[in-house]
Amino acid sequence: MMMLQNKKTIVVQRKMMIVVKKQKNDDAGTMRENDVEVNLLNLPMDPGLRHPISYYKVNIQDQVQRQYLQNGPCQPKTHNFPLRHFGKQSRRFNLAWFDKFGNWLEYSIAKDAAFCLCCYLFKPEIGEQASGESFTKHGFTNWKKLERLRVHVGCSNSVHNDT
Repeated sequence: MMMLQNKKTIVVQRKMMIVVKKQKNDDAGTMRENDVEVNLLNLPMDPGLRHPISYYKVNIQDQVQRQYLQNGPCQPKTHNFPLRHFGKQSRRFNLAWFDKFGNWLEYSIAKDAAFCLCCYLFKPEIGEQASGESFTKHGFTNWKKLERLRVHVGCSNSVHNDT
């Protein structure tokens, strides 16, 4: 067991469980501790259900990122992808896109949307950027615009490649 300590936060790490003890003043001005547990083996796999990396305390963000990298992108290959209507046409997420964009493309069953694992983990949160939050927070759902997946990766100086 490892224990890190500073004035206001005590972090205890046991195997893959991290407990963050936050000290705060209650209404009477007394210091109280609140435990926030993060089980690295039980992080949400569905990208539509994840907290942003910035949600986690700075001292455990690297461990959360590392765990998501070890898990790899969420690619539910046996899922029956629902149809979305685009005018008179109906389209759905295409399973073959996992082969084409497999190292970063994720799919959220909860949101019926595509996400980017690399951008989720490493994109700096500095306001709107090229693709905004469509591949990190809201999800991409315009199945008739496959070229947007290619554009998302972009050229060598794109946000995606900077991650």
